[in-house]
Amino acid sequence: MFLNKVTLLSTTQSAAELTRLASNGVYASHQLLWQLFPEDNERSFIYRQEEGVNGRPEFFVLSHVKPASNDTIFSVQTKPFMPKLNTGDRLAFKLTVNPTVCITDDKGKSRRHDVLMHVKKHANHDLKNDSAGLKIAMEHAAIQWISDRKRLAQWGMSFDALPNIESYTQHDSKKRTGHNVRFSSVDFQGILTITDPTVFLNQYARGFGRSKSMGCGLMMIRKI
Repeated sequence: MFLNKVTLLSTTQSAAELTRLASNGVYASHQLLWQLFPEDNERSFIYRQEEGVNGRPEFFVLSHVKPASNDTIFSVQTKPFMPKLNTGDRLAFKLTVNPTVCITDDKGKSRRHDVLMHVKKHANHDLKNDSAGLKIAMEHAAIQWISDRKRLAQWGMSFDALPNIESYTQHDSKKRTGHNVRFSSVDFQGILTITDPTVFLNQYARGFGRSKSMGCGLMMIRKI
């Protein structure tokens, strides 16, 4: 795998891309980064977007192949990503995820729901009119989602303490087909412990949670 840091150059072409990013959010970011992998029809990379120098976006991209060169738009720093982890290693992490849950209705039909929007939609009248209380309830649901023991076991990791929520964002972008892309993302940070290095690294390569093509799922890690 390769971990790539991608920034936009100060060119006319990149200025046009910045305008697209400002107007169409995560879907524009997704389309922009795909230009670095012209042979990748399946979108086998995952990425994380952060605010860089002077408020310009910068991207961390995990890919199975090296990105192509595009000197008119991007500056790309690439390095092999082969972390060596052992059971019991503790890592500080940052992760943007789209928490969802599968719920079966009265007719036996299962549908996937955004965890935070599900709390908001089904809150009682008093809670809906209590913005602070509703925010706490939604954050509690997000923390319950990421700290679920079964989920953590599937990710090969555990928490000594619950992670913190840095921010919560509702995304609304439009695809070229005209269909809207709507979902919520939560930015977590905290400390995790590796329980199964192989499981963790396999999951790491795939990304965590859903909406991975829209900037969710790439975990930034460092040993402590």
